[in-house]
Amino acid sequence: MPAPPPVPSDVAALDHDATPAVVAAHRGLRRDVEALIGALEKAPLLVPLARRMPDSLPGITQEVGTELSLSPHLLFDDQRLGYVAVFTRADLVERATDRVGWTTDDGPLEFCTLPAFIVLEMAVALLEDRRMGGLLLNPFDESELLLRRPEVASLAQRRALPLVGYVADIPHGDDEERLIAEMESPPAAALTSAIEAVLARTQGTAGYSLYRTFNAERDIEPHLTLNVLVEDDDLDRTALAQALARSVEGELPPPGYIDILFNDPLLRPR
Repeated sequence: MPAPPPVPSDVAALDHDATPAVVAAHRGLRRDVEALIGALEKAPLLVPLARRMPDSLPGITQEVGTELSLSPHLLFDDQRLGYVAVFTRADLVERATDRVGWTTDDGPLEFCTLPAFIVLEMAVALLEDRRMGGLLLNPFDESELLLRRPEVASLAQRRALPLVGYVADIPHGDDEERLIAEMESPPAAALTSAIEAVLARTQGTAGYSLYRTFNAERDIEPHLTLNVLVEDDDLDRTALAQALARSVEGELPPPGYIDILFNDPLLRPR
């Protein structure tokens, strides 16, 4: 992991902790990501090292020079995709080490503490490799946050984007503004057939509508939103949403995802 030009070590003050902002970012809303950026302006990130840095002291904030390079530990998923692991606190590093047995050069684990945006910039370079899946903030902790490369790159530029993978599970708030547009052309027959097949075998529904919507707090670009009218209060909406999501896989137009809502008064069938 090659490092960028020198940055003074006191940029990342050790008396700040970004963990609460990482937890809040699980909502995925743009305003929560903006708050995370603000926290990372003041707080450092900790990088567990697979190999020791030359002339470094473990756990100490480092000056980042042009000749310095890091060898961070990675985590891997079932598909052998790698993830950069970084932390907001030393105790979280220790907890992860107890879990996976990390070492540094076959000795006790060492980590370096760096300004957060330096870590993010270096992670962006690592994530150019197709074998990498993203960055994990605080893995093995309840605050664990997964960031994909575009999200890491956006954070590194201090630009807030919604975390679409997280925000999908959060109900829309009454204070959120949505732009709702008519479909420019009829939806694909395969898409509507998939939706209707699921609803046909589900008692308690009374129709559906499809719109293109955009919510600046949640979305990167306009996308399809499905609103299902439900008449039975006992209907398992979570199970129905999961069945609908499975049925439309491979049938969605760009950007390739869909919001599934129930009885939304603004998205009534036409």
